[in-house]
Amino acid sequence: MRIPESLVTLAEYGVIEQVVRPLMSGKEAQVYLVISGGEERVAKIYKDAAHRSFKNRAEYTEGRAVRSSRDQRAISKRTTHGRAQDEAEWRSHEVSMIYRLQAAGVRVPVAYNFIDGVLVMELIKDADGNPAPRLAELDVGAEAAAKIYQLLLREVVRMLCAGVVHGDFSDFNVLMAADGPVVIDFPQAVDAAHNQNARKLLLRDVNNLHDFLARFVRDVQRLPLAEEMWELYQSNALTPDTPLTGRYRGSSRRADTAAVLSLIDDANRDERRRRDLLGLKGGPQTPPAQAPQRPPAQQHGRPATDDRNSQPQSRNPQPQSRNPQPQSRNPQPQSRNPQPQSRNPQPQSRNPQPQSRNPHGTGGGRGPHGRGPA
Repeated sequence: MRIPESLVTLAEYGVIEQVVRPLMSGKEAQVYLVISGGEERVAKIYKDAAHRSFKNRAEYTEGRAVRSSRDQRAISKRTTHGRAQDEAEWRSHEVSMIYRLQAAGVRVPVAYNFIDGVLVMELIKDADGNPAPRLAELDVGAEAAAKIYQLLLREVVRMLCAGVVHGDFSDFNVLMAADGPVVIDFPQAVDAAHNQNARKLLLRDVNNLHDFLARFVRDVQRLPLAEEMWELYQSNALTPDTPLTGRYRGSSRRADTAAVLSLIDDANRDERRRRDLLGLKGGPQTPPAQAPQRPPAQQHGRPATDDRNSQPQSRNPQPQSRNPQPQSRNPQPQSRNPQPQSRNPQPQSRNPQPQSRNPHGTGGGRGPHGRGPA
């Protein structure tokens, strides 16, 4: 067979000795049966992003760490370099997950080489020594299906104990080897601790397993096993051998957000104090102070005398403050008005007593000199 262009480099390096035939084609990769290291293996060639049919990729890549901060910024900005690095990270992610799950005891293929975006790994074989078929291609009985279901459910638990959620788990991504099922395809696998979609993906994976079982076992009850797994995982109580009861009940307690925000404020305050002692700049910002609550009088539309006064009574003065005494505006009124009564003279100063015009108290006369009656 003619060597595909993507495998030419591996053939030149001597990693691949012969390309036997295409083995299978998926939505994200093309798999070839090859001779490598003197035995049959598979070479997985990942398709370009433009030719992949994997949907909602951002849902799976959330929380993935990139070693270089420059590459991370380029990926976020979707530059040419960033797209190339994002594509390279997507392809290498499966190798990292295979090593991680292998160490956790999950049944996955052995990875041998990863060169130029091509993964060379173990060929899973059936009892006759042929490439193992997918579980979706087999017609098994009810008893066998129930046994396979329990084995795969335990693999999901082991993966979650390793902090991994497959994200695309179904009978299409399981190979039936001679000694039991083997899980494959991990480019979309997510880190349960860093991806906020992990719980949703776990529930979907377990639901897909139930759909497989329902094909062969009638009226099988759907139990909240994924919810139980996730709760045990979050409480650090999940182990590879933890029995699942299916008697899960969700918590009805409401989250105390005020307590969480208080803890965050305390942590920010400690960090600011530490940075101040070290003479460092930056750090958590002081939260803006809350505006003081308006007094009842102003809330009903009453005007305030002076908004600049911090004392509450200055904004809502007593009724007499609308007609203040002179001394309230002039601390020493006597300096400008030595005699306050001069501004408001006594009534007799404007309306003198009648005897001032008629000193003798007689009415109608003009004076004592005979100009008029005395």
